[in-house]
Amino acid sequence: MADLNVTGVPTLAELFVKKLQLHWLLQITKAINYDLPASQLYEIYEAVMRDQLKVKRLVLYIHEVNWNEMLIYGTPEGFKFLNPDIRFEELNSMQSNGLSMPSWVEGFESIIPVYHNNRALAYAFIGDLQHEEINNLKEILPFIHTITNIIVVAIENKRLTKDTIQQAQMQRELELAARMQNMLFPAHLPLNKQIDLAATYLPHQQVGGDYYDYIELNDDELMICLADVSGKGISAALLMSNFQANLNAKAQVFKSLPELVIELNSSVNKSAKGEKFITVFLAILNTKTHIIHYVNAGHNPPFIFDKDQFVMLDTGTTGLGMFEELPFIHEGMAYLHPGATLFCYTDGVVEQENEKGDIFGMEVLMDEIRNNADVFTMKDLHFRVLDAFYAFRKNTEPIDDVTLLSCRLL
Repeated sequence: MADLNVTGVPTLAELFVKKLQLHWLLQITKAINYDLPASQLYEIYEAVMRDQLKVKRLVLYIHEVNWNEMLIYGTPEGFKFLNPDIRFEELNSMQSNGLSMPSWVEGFESIIPVYHNNRALAYAFIGDLQHEEINNLKEILPFIHTITNIIVVAIENKRLTKDTIQQAQMQRELELAARMQNMLFPAHLPLNKQIDLAATYLPHQQVGGDYYDYIELNDDELMICLADVSGKGISAALLMSNFQANLNAKAQVFKSLPELVIELNSSVNKSAKGEKFITVFLAILNTKTHIIHYVNAGHNPPFIFDKDQFVMLDTGTTGLGMFEELPFIHEGMAYLHPGATLFCYTDGVVEQENEKGDIFGMEVLMDEIRNNADVFTMKDLHFRVLDAFYAFRKNTEPIDDVTLLSCRLL
């Protein structure tokens, strides 16, 4: 606070300084209320410090992810604090313990820390005050401290608000993407006198990379598909959406299952450009003959459980999008006798770890199918498998999307 004269009344010079401070405090407050961008707030701060308060040397660092130099003038050419993250941690520790300032801050008469939510948010280094009305830096330091805090905290609040808005926008986009992705899945799966087909989809995030579908080809045949895109998030969902569109467009006109898979591989390559791939199990079920023709393109092998025996469906090719031209492709065939169960799944099931680091694995999954083969519906079977899955996982976070697709011909 400014010294009073011998009569206890502020001098004209002191009153002028106070008036100047109030004026610029008002201007800074207005600028913040007008929601000016951070760059303009820095300009106002510099103008007040340099032109009005006659601070000839100033360096302002602000911490976001790291310490960043936001404003500097009056320092020797090439001046820079080396390793500011380490330096300011040291400075914070020294201030907390009441120690003298380190030698690397030489040339600055005052250091102003700004704290926000109990963390160091900024440091302003002040030096060479040459105001004709102010003889002592201590007389003006409280005001410098005040406006530094106001400017820095206002900019931090703007950044936090922007982050909050961006997060809200991203959340809305994810919710929209999740709703759109759900539209890719069939609204209903058949449960009638001929077939019981069920699916369960549990995305790891709001938008997942798993996909299942069924397509009626004619009165006796239907196609089922279970697929898994490498990677997560919106990009994986977009690739899967493109794959779904191509599958549904080509499923009605394909000549053979291998030819269909070759065409799908080509479309995945065009969409993914080598950045992602899709593992796919694609099968045609004949409800009269109970014959399954299938191609497994790099997917976790589904299996048929029939009379205490497991038949693995692993014939096929590589994942789609891994190669411009598939290096080989084979079509598999199997029988799904009445009462037998075709069970398909994604790797989020068998690769899930528990708190001990053990994985759920194929053996546990197959035991669950064997122990619950007498369930009434395929949906009931999914409930039993998921009960075991959750009991195994306990508090461990899921590693990936979980999708089950199972079928029984009656």
